[in-house]
Amino acid sequence: MNLSIVDYFGYNLSSQERLRLIKEAGFRSVMLLWAGYFDKDYKLFPEYASKIGLQIENAHAPYLHANDLWKDTLDGQAAFDELAVCIEECAAHGIQTVVMHPENKSGTKTVELPQDFSVGLDRMKRLVDRAERLDISISIENMSRPEYLEAIFKNIQSDKLGFCFDSGHWNVFTPKVDLLTLYGNKLKAVHLHDNDGIDDWHALPFSGSIDWNDIAAKLAGSSYPNVVALEIGNKNFETITDPLEFLRLAFERAKKIADCMKSTEGVKLK
Repeated sequence: MNLSIVDYFGYNLSSQERLRLIKEAGFRSVMLLWAGYFDKDYKLFPEYASKIGLQIENAHAPYLHANDLWKDTLDGQAAFDELAVCIEECAAHGIQTVVMHPENKSGTKTVELPQDFSVGLDRMKRLVDRAERLDISISIENMSRPEYLEAIFKNIQSDKLGFCFDSGHWNVFTPKVDLLTLYGNKLKAVHLHDNDGIDDWHALPFSGSIDWNDIAAKLAGSSYPNVVALEIGNKNFETITDPLEFLRLAFERAKKIADCMKSTEGVKLK
């Protein structure tokens, strides 16, 4: 079982120090943000990780302009171009999966649906075609509106197009939609984190209201059963000032989920 974590987990440290501590805490791989929102040296992360023996689970594409992708505007074309460059760069760095937002939320506000999905679907199809040519995968993450997922998966068929299940987004926005049952056969990435069902905390598993027994059982039966990947910060754990202590706690929480996934008897988590 591969236990992975996002490259930024809530502490003000250099990128290389964060990766070193992730490795020391026991994680085998890391999820990268392929955009300069927080780290200007993000394109060097694959080199940093390789030097310390840390694998790359996937890279998250830029997401701030995701809503523009569905608009027939210059901003929409710019959003497409940004994603196309991301896919090319990730392939050049040997990153096998790129995670993309189909839309971008603001806090817990649900976005409006486009009047016509055709512009965005055409752009998405061209991005998937690019991924096929480069032999990497695109994994579409659930956000606030499952209608985007439905439109994409209904209209674009490709072995290089998959689903990224984000447990926190699901718990806040669509808890009554069983996304892992609907798209578990397309799963290529996971973002596991917890919250109270109201705000998107990105907190450690078992610190919110998510039923991790149910999630673990569905992940075990999915097309991506051998990875537990945490997309978390230190929300509600700010009293832990030592980042390595926090990462070791995160590793234990990830291992708990992994142990349940591996058990055919569905061990109850506490």
